[in-house]
Amino acid sequence: MKKLTLPKNPHKGLKIFCKTCRVDNSKCKHFDRQVYRVRIHVPGTTNSTKSYYLEAENYNSAVIECALIEKELIQNGFEKVKQIDSNNLADYSLADAVVKYREYMSGESKYAHLKKNISQGHIDECLRFCWKLVENVAMLKNIKRTRPTDIKTEDVSNFYLWAEENYSSKTFNKCFIAVRAFFEFLIEIENIEMKNPFRKFVPKIVTPSTIDIITEDEFNQILSAVDKFTPFIQLGGKGEKKNMFKPFLKDGFKLFLLTGGRREEVVNLKWSDIYSTPQGVKLFIIDNLKVKRAKKNNKEYKKYIAINADLEAFLIELGMNDKLGKDEYILVPERNKSTYAIMNELSKGFTHYKNGAGIKKDISLSNLRKTYLTWHHQVLGDDTGLVSSHSTTQVLEKYYLDPKVLTAVEVSALKVRVFGKSEKS
Repeated sequence: MKKLTLPKNPHKGLKIFCKTCRVDNSKCKHFDRQVYRVRIHVPGTTNSTKSYYLEAENYNSAVIECALIEKELIQNGFEKVKQIDSNNLADYSLADAVVKYREYMSGESKYAHLKKNISQGHIDECLRFCWKLVENVAMLKNIKRTRPTDIKTEDVSNFYLWAEENYSSKTFNKCFIAVRAFFEFLIEIENIEMKNPFRKFVPKIVTPSTIDIITEDEFNQILSAVDKFTPFIQLGGKGEKKNMFKPFLKDGFKLFLLTGGRREEVVNLKWSDIYSTPQGVKLFIIDNLKVKRAKKNNKEYKKYIAINADLEAFLIELGMNDKLGKDEYILVPERNKSTYAIMNELSKGFTHYKNGAGIKKDISLSNLRKTYLTWHHQVLGDDTGLVSSHSTTQVLEKYYLDPKVLTAVEVSALKVRVFGKSEKS
């Protein structure tokens, strides 16, 4: 490409801009990345300007283009000009682009009509991966000057190697899919003219996870550890410790096991969610948040959680006979923290006390749901999906159902009791 030049006294506001260095009149040798750009002062303001990339490839043509742009600005009250180059849309840093993506995903931008019905947790996870890319690029480039269009193959390669060392195969794939979606937003929604640098990558092979349910003995060991094991963990700071104990942990673990609900569902259960059928069968009727978010409409979708003998006995222990019908949370009724905070405390607390109980199995709070569904599957078979709100048995078989549970004799005696207790026990 021919080197661009300016005379000693150029046209007012006309500069040579380097898209790599991100500065005017740079003395660099990135000639293939340099363009003419003009800044025009907005009358009646102190420092406000309008800036535009020019299509001209020589100084005389640039002067003519400047005059045409200024004329149209005056005619339009300094609102806009047709000659604006699409690259001007990318005139913000990579970090600024992540901020715009957050606004887009949260429905807080001018693209409110395109808001996706996704959870805050998913938004946070996607943005976390995007910020990891920004941090990775910042190790080699001036991040304040690096634009989305400046991300090259070598940047993708460097991030790929970093992610390989720091993420498991499953998280690695989630990371690259999230970053690819981020650039798709910039291209499809922000209209930045560029190719998606993350469009193609070799995903990692994810080994199917083994399904481990929790035995009755293991569950009781965890409950016992809440009372006996030290609640403190050492943090990374100078002698800083964190107390993992919360007075609602044991009740929370039991509620998870006996309802088989997802974290948000269980934490938000209320006494007023309990209903009785004409036959006297009690059940929870709650909003099916997962389906509602997936359908992306304003319809109501309900989920039903049967209250069997195990669960009813536990609810009575918590005061159901006095509180039935009250608009009060079953878990942590007097709250000074968010649902999300309680969910995290339950998840981290379960892992802490599982380790404290000396259990080596790779299990977490979610395995309580898997345990619940596994025992139900012994009685309900393919109808388990009606309890779990899964549309297909394939999902259950892949992620939730432990194939190692009961013999045929045990199945015949079971009546949907967690851990397979008989009605007489």
